[in-house]
Amino acid sequence: MRGRYKGGRVLLVIKVFCKFAPMNKLCPKCGTVVPDNSNFCSHCGCEMSSQRSYQEPPQYNPQPYGNQYYDNNNPFNSCGPEGKSRGVAALLAIFIGALGIHYFYLNKVAGGIYTILLCLITCGLWSFITFVQGIYFLCISNAEFEQKFVRNPSSFPVF
Repeated sequence: MRGRYKGGRVLLVIKVFCKFAPMNKLCPKCGTVVPDNSNFCSHCGCEMSSQRSYQEPPQYNPQPYGNQYYDNNNPFNSCGPEGKSRGVAALLAIFIGALGIHYFYLNKVAGGIYTILLCLITCGLWSFITFVQGIYFLCISNAEFEQKFVRNPSSFPVF
């Protein structure tokens, strides 16, 4: 009895494997694994059909986003004719914002100098503000970034 149980388990594993293997098929009468090029079952002699016993998996067809916001709000797309990217400004503010590099990148030279002075005066505490500002850059839309930071006439736009 035990030997038969093990054989049944092996047969079950083979049946599951054969569902996905393109080189084998199952006998419809006894369930034995038969090579794909065989016309008859070697176990029971049943005639095999030309169709395989497994099904092809469905093909994955990704659907494009239908939302204009997702298509046009990539943080690394440049904004307007200035060509200033929100993602680049955010990374500069997060990693080296204490030096005011993100303000220099946005052509706000006075803001960059103010940031350097504020970092020196506050012993580096102002760098926390530039870190938060970098995260803020990533959270706003491209249009809002362009309005508040790129085209803004202020020399030191913080938030």
